[in-house]
Amino acid sequence: MEVQPPLAATVTPTPRNQVRDDVSKDVEATLSKLARIASPSTSYDELLAMLQVESNHYGRPKNYLLFESCKSGVTENWRRRLCEWMFEVTDHYDFDREVVSVAFDYLDRSISLSYGPISIKNLTKRDYQLYAVTSLYLAIKVHGEMDSDIHGKRVKLRIAHFTELSRGFFKNETIEAKEREILSSFNWRVNPPTCAQYLSLFLRLLPEWELNECENPREDVVNQIFDVAKYLTELSIFVSDFSFTYNPSMISYSAILCALDYIEGSAKGLSSNIHIRFLCYMNKVSNTFTPESENVQHIQSMLKKLTPKMFTSSKNVYPLPRTISLLEVDTANSVASTSNSNRSISPVNMSTRNVATEHEEPKSKRQKV
Repeated sequence: MEVQPPLAATVTPTPRNQVRDDVSKDVEATLSKLARIASPSTSYDELLAMLQVESNHYGRPKNYLLFESCKSGVTENWRRRLCEWMFEVTDHYDFDREVVSVAFDYLDRSISLSYGPISIKNLTKRDYQLYAVTSLYLAIKVHGEMDSDIHGKRVKLRIAHFTELSRGFFKNETIEAKEREILSSFNWRVNPPTCAQYLSLFLRLLPEWELNECENPREDVVNQIFDVAKYLTELSIFVSDFSFTYNPSMISYSAILCALDYIEGSAKGLSSNIHIRFLCYMNKVSNTFTPESENVQHIQSMLKKLTPKMFTSSKNVYPLPRTISLLEVDTANSVASTSNSNRSISPVNMSTRNVATEHEEPKSKRQKV
């Protein structure tokens, strides 16, 4: 299968005091009018530090799907199926789905670092499966957490669980050895900024409002925006172009803009004044965060194509599925699609449970915002 290369684009956070030459006159005028409005209490320094870490220590992985050394071991379709499996395991054990975002950061970075255009070794399917299993194990080990047991202790998945889930396909020692290799290649940097973290911080910039501006409580509006945006960022993990081309911060910002479009026609829609104030606060963090950006517009288009039903309904009442699977992703507009027959085969001999239908209510797993 021929894999199309991602768009050549670079998104680099810029200092907040740098003025964009190409910013629209309308935005400049709005910024001037709102200059006297007090900024949100959220520390901009926290966001700037996070953007700096993202840029300096967690750069985007190279597109290993194009490497000759990887073509025999992984395809876009195979990567999608591993993504679905990770979501199934995560949902089955009731972890926050942010774990999958971390696991795929580990997976894509480790493959990108271990293989390359001049690599003398070839990636096999078994190697890729092992990287995926180990990445999920490591993500759960570092960032995952299940509900406390009756004794108030945090419950973690042990490495033996993954050996059992794989029906002995990978032994404990094999996973442990790959874990050490991955940690060494990362220089022990295992805390990448995630889309969920950015969403939480970005939405703190949503300004307060009076009842005459919006009749809905701010908390309700923030929660709905967060749920929709987080769902879109979860879907983005399925498509390698997002990982190889854009930073999580830019994907998160674009997902929020999509969520604002989604709720625009609903009872929780925002007034134009609140909307503009939020955009101005975001632009203060980094002038790359602007709706006029070509990158932002392209990401929005890509996100909306993944779930077109959400943005074609005139009433915006399309329910968010409880689980994430290939059934919710519109593969017609991306590199590869997965047939129903292929979906019945687990990529790593693992099976957890049936995927929920797309008409079930959203799962009540929300990060604090």
